Amino acid sequence: MTQERTPDAVAQGRLPCGRDTAALVDQVAGGATDRLDEHQRDCPYCQAALAEFDRLWAPVRAVSSHRPQAPAGLLDEAMRSIRGIAADPEYGRIEGPRGRTRISGRVVVALARHLASRVPGVRVALTHVIAAGDGPETSLEDSPEVTAGVVGGSTVVAITLAADFGHDLVALGARIRATVEEGIRAQTGLEPVAVLVHVDDVLL
Repeated sequence: MTQERTPDAVAQGRLPCGRDTAALVDQVAGGATDRLDEHQRDCPYCQAALAEFDRLWAPVRAVSSHRPQAPAGLLDEAMRSIRGIAADPEYGRIEGPRGRTRISGRVVVALARHLASRVPGVRVALTHVIAAGDGPETSLEDSPEVTAGVVGGSTVVAITLAADFGHDLVALGARIRATVEEGIRAQTGLEPVAVLVHVDDVLL
């Protein structure tokens, strides 16, 4: 079986939540993508990074199930892709035949807020954009919040909202997820790995 460990040369970077991207790459390479710790279970940044790194590592994993050692070229290609993504963890990247499009997490936040607010039964879908590094937080409204992790071609969105009284909240959450997933995919080309819906209040 191929030993799925990543070289020490993985680019060191941090997600907006503060987690080290190299540690997440190790988690994926070790086959622990689905073993989320307490922080990762609620963090759209970590979930997006894990999904994207897992996608890029998939060819190595597929070969390892049939061959005792993955070809060096395949490992190098996977690591090259992961290094590029890990070095730019706050932007989604869509590769095309004529170039690359970078999409900020702020764009996904604004789009998700707009899409969610149009679903019947949603009273508010408020936005709380978390700045990277040591920059100040920018908040369009007080909490609750909408956050989006974007890494490579993957995004995870967390939406906290208030609902109108009288709606089936489980069904409402399903409608929000479907609407946001479809809209983000159509308008950005990013793949919504997950849309996490939190109903914070019910308004009469």
